Amino acid sequence: MEQDGINLWRQIGETLAEEIGTGTFAPGDRLPPSTDLATRFGVNQHTVLRAISHLQNEGMVRIERGRGTYVADVIPYRLGRRTRFEENLKELNHAPQRTLIAVTDIPSTPAIATHLELAPNELVTQVTVLAIADDIPISINSNFFPRSQLPGIGDAFRVEAARPKPNLATQSVLAALGIADFERRKIRIRGRESTQDEARLLRMPPQENVFEVEVLNVDAEGRPIVFGQSIFCLSRVEFVWDFALGDLS
Repeated sequence: MEQDGINLWRQIGETLAEEIGTGTFAPGDRLPPSTDLATRFGVNQHTVLRAISHLQNEGMVRIERGRGTYVADVIPYRLGRRTRFEENLKELNHAPQRTLIAVTDIPSTPAIATHLELAPNELVTQVTVLAIADDIPISINSNFFPRSQLPGIGDAFRVEAARPKPNLATQSVLAALGIADFERRKIRIRGRESTQDEARLLRMPPQENVFEVEVLNVDAEGRPIVFGQSIFCLSRVEFVWDFALGDLS
C-alpha cells in the first residue's frame, strides 16, 4: 500500500513536471489549488501535496505562503562592481520595487564596525528594505551607513518612502546626498535556514533555505560607505558572476 502511495505522488509530480516543461504551465504561472489537483488525479490532497513538495525540492515550483504554488521563475542576478538591483531587473523585463520596512540608529556591532572602519559601538543607521520583482518578494536588504559620515541618510530614506512613487534604491538616495558613485569591494555569500520573520516577509515556506549575502560598498575615494546584509529566497534567484569584478575576498 505504501509503495502504491509513493508511485502515485511520483506519477503526479512527473505529470506536472512534464506540463511545466512543455509550457502548459509557464514560468510565473500559478498551479491549480491542491484540492483541484486531487480531484483531477483522483487522489487525496496529501498525495498531491507530496508531489508539489517534491517539485519544490527540485526547484521547479515555489510555494508562497497564503497565495499558492507557482512555476519557478528564477531571476539571474548579476554581481559586478556597480550592477544594481533595478538595472538588473529592467534588463530582464521585470518590474522592480522596494518597500521601506524600518530605519533606525544603532550601535555598530564588531563586524559592522570592522567593515565600515568605525570605532567600537559607533552609531550606524540601519535601513531595511524589501526588494520586489513583479509583486514577488525577492530579498530583504539591511544596509548599514556610518552616521558620522551620513547624518541625514535615515531622513532621506523616510522622505523618499513618503513620496507617491518612491525610489528607494540606495544609489538614488546616496546621489541625492552628493555621493554620485560607489562600488562593491567585497561580497560574501552563504546558504542557511530562514528565520520565521524572513519566511513571512518573503512569503516562502518556513523550511526553505535562503542565501545570505554580505556586501561592502566604497565611495570614489575607496572609503567604506555602506555595509549590506541581504537575504534572498533561494528558489527565486541565481547569482551570475561578472568576472570584471575581480577576486572574491
